[in-house]
Amino acid sequence: MQFSYQARTQQGDLKSGTIDAVTKEAALDALQRSNFLVIAINASSGNSLISGGLKFFRRVPRKEVVIFSRQIATLFEAKVPLIEALKTMMEQTSNPMFKDALLDIAKNVDAGAPLSKALAGHKRIFSGFYVSMVHSGEVSGKLEDIFQYLADGLEREYYLIQKVRGALTYPAFIIFGFGAIGFVMMVWVVPNLTVILKESGQELPFLTRAVIFTSDLFSNYWWALIIGIVGFIGSIFYIINTPQGKATWQRVQLKIPIFGKMFQKFYLARLTDNLSVLIQGGLPIVQALEITADVVNNGVYHEILLQTIEEVKKGNTMSSVFRTRKEIPVMVSQMVFVGEESGKLDNTLKSAAAFYQKEVTVVMDNLVTLIEPLLIMVLGVGVAIMVMAILMPMYDMAQNF
Repeated sequence: MQFSYQARTQQGDLKSGTIDAVTKEAALDALQRSNFLVIAINASSGNSLISGGLKFFRRVPRKEVVIFSRQIATLFEAKVPLIEALKTMMEQTSNPMFKDALLDIAKNVDAGAPLSKALAGHKRIFSGFYVSMVHSGEVSGKLEDIFQYLADGLEREYYLIQKVRGALTYPAFIIFGFGAIGFVMMVWVVPNLTVILKESGQELPFLTRAVIFTSDLFSNYWWALIIGIVGFIGSIFYIINTPQGKATWQRVQLKIPIFGKMFQKFYLARLTDNLSVLIQGGLPIVQALEITADVVNNGVYHEILLQTIEEVKKGNTMSSVFRTRKEIPVMVSQMVFVGEESGKLDNTLKSAAAFYQKEVTVVMDNLVTLIEPLLIMVLGVGVAIMVMAILMPMYDMAQNF
C-alpha cells in the first residue's frame, strides 16, 4: 500500500513524497527511522490496480546501481557510518523504486541485519554477484575495498554494454527507417506512378510487374502484412525466452557472421572481468566460478564454467579445462595458466578482461564505420530498381508518342 506524507528533516527542511508499506504504522515507523519528523501521513488516493500495474513496470536502471556503488565506496572511504551512508544515498536518488529499496535496506541494517542479507531482499536490483561480493567484504573486514572493486567492475561492464547497444541500435534504426520509407513508397507513391502504365495496355517488363504486384499487395493487404510482421517478431521473442530456444539462440549468437566474434569477445570480457573481481574480493575459486557462471548470461560459457567447477573440485586447474574448449581462445587459457602458476590469477584475468573490452570497442567502431557505406549501397540499389521499374517504361511510352 502507498502512503503520501509531509515531514521535516533534521535540518528543518519541509519534505513530501510517497512511501510503500503494509500499514500506516509501518510507514510512519520507516520514516521515523530515517530521522524524519512526520507532520502528516495518509493513504494515497487512486486506483490500487493502476498503482500496482505501475509498480510492476518500475525498475532500477543499471546506471543507478553503478552510481550507488561508487558513491557509497567514497562515503566509506570518508569513514561515514553505514546507516548514514545509506540515508545519504536515499536522499540523492530520484528513482522511487530505488529510494524505497534503500529505505528498507537501511531499516533492516539498523535492526541488526548484515548488509549483504538486506541487499539480498532486493534481487531485482542487486544480483547474486553483488550480494556475494558484499558478503565477502563483511567476512574479511574489507567492505570499503569491496565496494571499490564493485564500482570499478560495474562501471566497466556498464560502459561495455552501452557500447554494444549503441552499435546495434544504429543499424536497427536505419533499417527501420528504410523499411518505413519503403512502405510509404509502396502504399502511396508507386500506385500513383504506375496508374498510367496500367492504363496504357502495353506489355510491361518483369521488374515493373513485380514492383506493381508488391505495391498492390502492400496497398490492399497492409493490415495482414503488419499482423504477420508483428506475429513473426513476437514468435521469435517467445521462442528465445523459452529454455530450449534461449539455449539455441545463445549458441547461434557466437556463429553469426561479423557479429559472432563481437559477441564472443563481449562474453569473454564479462567472464574474465567478473571472475577477477570475485577472486580479488577474496572469494574461493569454486564460489567465484559458480557466481560467474550465473551472471555470464550465455549458455555456452555457463556450461564451460560448470565443467571447470567440477574439474577444480577434483584438483585440476582452470586452464586445463579452458584448453579443451574452442570457445576459449588460446590466449585466455595461457594467461589463466600463467596466473595459476604465479599465484596472480586475479591480475592476469583483469588483463584479459581489459584486452577484450578494448577489442569489443574496436569491433564496434569498425562495425559502425562499415555499416554506413553498406546501407548507402542498399539504398542506391533500391533507388535503381525503382527507376528501372517505373521511370524507364514511362520514358519508353513517351518516346512512342
